[in-house]
This record gives sequence, structure tokens and C-alpha cells, in this order.
Amino acid sequence: MQISNFPFKAVLWDMDGTLIDSEPIWIGEERRIMESLGATWSKEDALYCIGGPMSRVDAYMRSKLPENKREEFGEYDLTRILLNSMVERFKTDVPFSPGAKELIDQMYEAAIPMALVTASSRAIMEGALTSIGTHYFKTTISDADVERSKPDPQGYQLAASTIGVPIQDCLVIEDSITGSTAAIASGAYLLGITHSGPLPSAEKVCHVENLIALELSGIVELFQPLLVKN
Repeated sequence: MQISNFPFKAVLWDMDGTLIDSEPIWIGEERRIMESLGATWSKEDALYCIGGPMSRVDAYMRSKLPENKREEFGEYDLTRILLNSMVERFKTDVPFSPGAKELIDQMYEAAIPMALVTASSRAIMEGALTSIGTHYFKTTISDADVERSKPDPQGYQLAASTIGVPIQDCLVIEDSITGSTAAIASGAYLLGITHSGPLPSAEKVCHVENLIALELSGIVELFQPLLVKN
């Protein structure tokens, strides 16, 4: 099946929280690790860390430790523990975010080129891909593939160039402030999912609360006014 009026040459998917419902798993593992070290971990702490990058998450986690514990952990020690735990968790079935499976299936059936772009490690991404399926994507980009991860646009720009399409003609789907910032800076169009809270706005951005019941025709309708302007 092909859709003749789909205006984007490729769709670049964020992974955590956008394509897969992994944020509760991340938050649960963060809380378990921090509480085991005598620290508290609130919803606000978890929201601050959504979208990475790991350098920011690591510094923040260490700042939340009790003072008598901080010297025990060097740079990236806590996130190394977190990542190892998440790799094991991702070896089991990871659920799609609501509406994401139906939408990505529509895109695949319509032969729309797609990429997966994540600030997570390649080990975590590959673990998740065992549940998602590798067949959807022309390329996959992890934090190991770029010098600067989100909020830098390098990952999205690399995905577009690898597929062979201009980034200005791509649609990014994101759910975090960090990822949205990267998408906007890349020059792509952005479909921002606001289920975790408000996201940045810009000239080439549309927002939806979630992907439930969203179809390709709905994306065309959402972006049509912006495409006319540009």
C-alpha cells in the first residue's frame, strides 16, 4: 500500500516513550537503584532525566545521593549500573506506546522510509529491537553513532543522510523536551507527543497528546497548513 499525498520523504522515530512504552521501566529502575543507596527519587526527578543524554542523567543522579555516598561513585558509575540493568530488562518483551504499533505498521505498509534515533546505548537499542522488529527501519542510530547526543541534532541529521533524504523533508516523532529540541534544531518537521508534558513549539511543529487512532491521513491533515507556508 502506498499513500500518494504523504508529504514527508522519511519518518525518524524516537524510541523511549515515543515508539515503546519504556519510560515506566526506566523510572522504576532509577528509583530502585537510588533508593538502594539511601536516596529518594520523585516523579519530578524522573521527568528531569527523560530523554537523556546520559551525561546529564549521571550528574543528576550523583547530585541526589546522600553526601556520604557521593565519593563512592565516579563519573558514569551510576548510569553504568542503570544501563546494565536496563539491558537485562529490555531482553524481555517491551510494549509499544499506545497507538505506535498501528501507526508504524501503516507507515511500513505504505513503504515510507523510517529510522530509529535514540539517545540510549546501542546495547539497549538492540535489546528493544528484539521486541520492536528491525524490519521497519532503513537505519538505526544510538548514542554510540554520534559525537553529540540529543539535544544536539546530529543523530537526526545522520539518520536522514544515511537514508539519503534531506532532513528538511523528514518528519521526526518525539515525546521529550530534549528530543524535540534536537528535532527542531535539525531542520526537520516535528510531531511532538505531549503525554509527559508541554513540549517546545516552532514553525515546523505540531503536537498531539498521544498516537492513539492517529493515521497517516491525520498526519497529513495536521501538517497541511504548515506545509503550505513552507
